[in-house]
Amino acid sequence: MIKNVLITGASSGLGKDFAYLYAEKGHNLVLTARREGNLKSIANDLVKKYNIIVLIVSADLGRQDSPSKIFNFCEENNTKIDILVNNAGYGLTGEFDKLSWESHNAFINVLTTSAIVLTRLFLPDMIDRKYGRIINVSSVAAFAPFTNSGGMYIATKLMILKFSEMIHYEYKSRNIYSCAVCPGFTHTEFHKDMKEFKSSIPSFMWMDSRKVVNQAYEASMAGKEIIINGWVNKILVFFMKITPKWLVKLRSN
Repeated sequence: MIKNVLITGASSGLGKDFAYLYAEKGHNLVLTARREGNLKSIANDLVKKYNIIVLIVSADLGRQDSPSKIFNFCEENNTKIDILVNNAGYGLTGEFDKLSWESHNAFINVLTTSAIVLTRLFLPDMIDRKYGRIINVSSVAAFAPFTNSGGMYIATKLMILKFSEMIHYEYKSRNIYSCAVCPGFTHTEFHKDMKEFKSSIPSFMWMDSRKVVNQAYEASMAGKEIIINGWVNKILVFFMKITPKWLVKLRSN
């Protein structure tokens, strides 16, 4: 049966790959991101290749009113969302006190608040139709015991992981499954300007974006609550879980 799929951060990276995967499955799409030009190009290609309906709505999820804008867009186009992919995200570096509150606020909105609000907005219709699949892109970083840097990134990914688990357990009896996807290093635009960093990470730790998306899709459709992508990341998470915080802090001093 054809479903309607909403994908955030759909203009590149994992979001773009999610769009192509669901299009190949024959589902109709609502794609959202900031870059309207990219969305139009992707939408035109998907319609041409797969003969599906693709709607686009340009929105900056760093703004608190954007989730409502997206929801209202779907309502105005009589599009009920069956599958929600909360994928939008980016990295933010720098010392906490050196970054402006505006930067922090936008970051939190994109990585956590928008996903929570969109889920809340679209969930009632999923409940009424007794069907829903929600994918929340978290990260293996959510399992980190402690860190001296990137703390906001890890904090947001942990929040989205726990939020996703809550939704899954609360609504799985109503045929609504929420899956937290936890990739590690993945070849996307996320690291495109970090060449020195990328070269410092062993090649075996990197995963292909489309492979991550395929695994996320399969896990979601199977009703799984969490997927850690790749055997390397599964091993990494295992050691993260058993490593005492005091030992990590000691090493970082």
